[in-house]
Amino acid sequence: MKKILLIGSSGYVGKKLKLKLSKKYILICPKRKKGFDVRKKKELKKYLNQEIDIVINLSGQQNTKYKEMIEVINIGNKNILELAEKMKKKITLIYISTSLVYGFSKINLKESSKKKPLNYYEKIKYKVEKNYKKTNQNFLILRLCNIYGGKKKFGIIELIIKSIKNKNNFYFDNINTFKNFIFINDVVNIIEVLIRKNIKNKVLNVGNQNISFINLSNFLRRLTNNCITFHNKDISLKKTLSQKIDNTLVKKIMKNYKFKTLQNYLKDEIRNKKIL
Repeated sequence: MKKILLIGSSGYVGKKLKLKLSKKYILICPKRKKGFDVRKKKELKKYLNQEIDIVINLSGQQNTKYKEMIEVINIGNKNILELAEKMKKKITLIYISTSLVYGFSKINLKESSKKKPLNYYEKIKYKVEKNYKKTNQNFLILRLCNIYGGKKKFGIIELIIKSIKNKNNFYFDNINTFKNFIFINDVVNIIEVLIRKNIKNKVLNVGNQNISFINLSNFLRRLTNNCITFHNKDISLKKTLSQKIDNTLVKKIMKNYKFKTLQNYLKDEIRNKKIL
């Protein structure tokens, strides 16, 4: 049975992934509450040893303090790579990146599309991607799109649902913005399939639907019988990082898997939970 080092198991994606993988694999989940810090190489070395087959690094996401987040991305991944490259056997390193590395675009963005990260967070993520591609170990780079669902407390979908619940107006930065959305359970299932199929040395866009905010607002008006008014701040599309993501490769790997649509998720959340 494969042994997986799961870093960031207490986070938004980590909790779901831990539950999914624990049924089929031996999981090692170091906890920050017990002193683990991926920025400390000696601490990491206690867990990243010859018994490990796969490392999944979920640390360094945008829901942490900015300075700490940047350090975790920079130093944490550097430590992982340095320790892994000294190992005598081949293991697989799964690095969680972001679709934001592409920057603004009006066309569908494939994994090979030009990268134009605009902000520091995306620039650091892309810089680390390059380091993983140079490793002597196997790697998987997953460029996650906009995840929703579960018990997420942040993100535009969660903010919209909150506005509907409180019957408040909602302000889009730009209603013409496109974003690619994917349900949290689909992300977890994709990672599990990648591990089970032993997919390696690839970069994958992990998303599902490209949706414009104008279409999303029209759908929600119909769903809620116009109980909420949407407004447009008309901020530049480049600043909102409007983009369309091509998910062909990951969907080929998933074959006949049925992804959850954002529309069905919103119907469930609003109607079944009686938000209105």
